[in-house]
Amino acid sequence: MKTENLKKLLFATAVVVLSACGSPTEKPKALSTSELDEKAPAPQSQQGAEHPGKKVYTKYCKACHQTNGMGVASIFPPLSPNEFIKDKQKMIDIVLHGMKGKIEVDGETYNGLMTPHSHLTNQEIADVISYVRSNFGNELESVTAEEVQAAR
Repeated sequence: MKTENLKKLLFATAVVVLSACGSPTEKPKALSTSELDEKAPAPQSQQGAEHPGKKVYTKYCKACHQTNGMGVASIFPPLSPNEFIKDKQKMIDIVLHGMKGKIEVDGETYNGLMTPHSHLTNQEIADVISYVRSNFGNELESVTAEEVQAAR
């Protein structure tokens, strides 16, 4: 019984700690983590090989934004096409420096915190941003390591 209560406490703590990103409403319906992992195919580059940014996304972004980039209802914003994803420089700045305070995505207000990821290499940041900009309904041009370096 104590183990079950401990699991519930740890899960609740994780949700509170990770609730720093924002939340969608019905724009796309967020799914549970198990539903996401079952339904989301692994995005691949046009040549069929796995995108180099997927590994970075899986390690640093998936916990908040989920496998399919739809976020989690009332907690994390989607990575589907929106003004933040479309603006290369804004994405680079957010990944490098993080973000806090109120933002609006697809008509919904989010007031969370995204931690900075400036510890990643320029190439890792370019790869993960390019991955997001070419998946989750996005069809945007890639970001280069040189563009990331210029923003540091």
